[in-house]
Amino acid sequence: MSNQFLSEADKRSYSRVPVYFQGLYRHVSEGEPQICPRQNNVEDSKNLIAELNAGGTKVPSALIRYLSVMNGKLDSILSILQKESFQEFFPNKLMVIEVSASGVLVQSDVLQVGEQIELVMYLGEFPPRIASAIGRIIRPGRPDMQDKPIFAVQFTSIRESDREELVRFVFKEDRERIRSERLK
Repeated sequence: MSNQFLSEADKRSYSRVPVYFQGLYRHVSEGEPQICPRQNNVEDSKNLIAELNAGGTKVPSALIRYLSVMNGKLDSILSILQKESFQEFFPNKLMVIEVSASGVLVQSDVLQVGEQIELVMYLGEFPPRIASAIGRIIRPGRPDMQDKPIFAVQFTSIRESDREELVRFVFKEDRERIRSERLK
């Protein structure tokens, strides 16, 4: 789904979670499309294996297990290769410190309010999970404890599959945070 600017209701309808991981970005011009390729959906692979497992198929269970293991290994290899190739197209680095499906807070010494960037975030290694979006830097955020500049980036164009990946990531991270607080 490509959208111009989200309404106030949409901005508030997504949960956000504090994180701390490196992201890659490139500067983009107004109207420039995303160049980050659409990630293969891990759910598609799981659905295919589930179909093979469905009763009535004549595929031996040992072959299904073998194909499942091979699929996981290929995903790992592709993840490593993707990271290396992304750095060629997305040469700049920043730290992502808060994520939601409508935008992020980032830490960077070189960004300016009003700039537009395409951001790539690695949300998980195994299975590889990547989300990308084009966003505008809308305002400076509060400086962090080390007085490093923080900026709010509002997504102006994001594929629906990337938004769904971010929603899943935020839900998983929030659930883990709640679980760890209960154990304290």
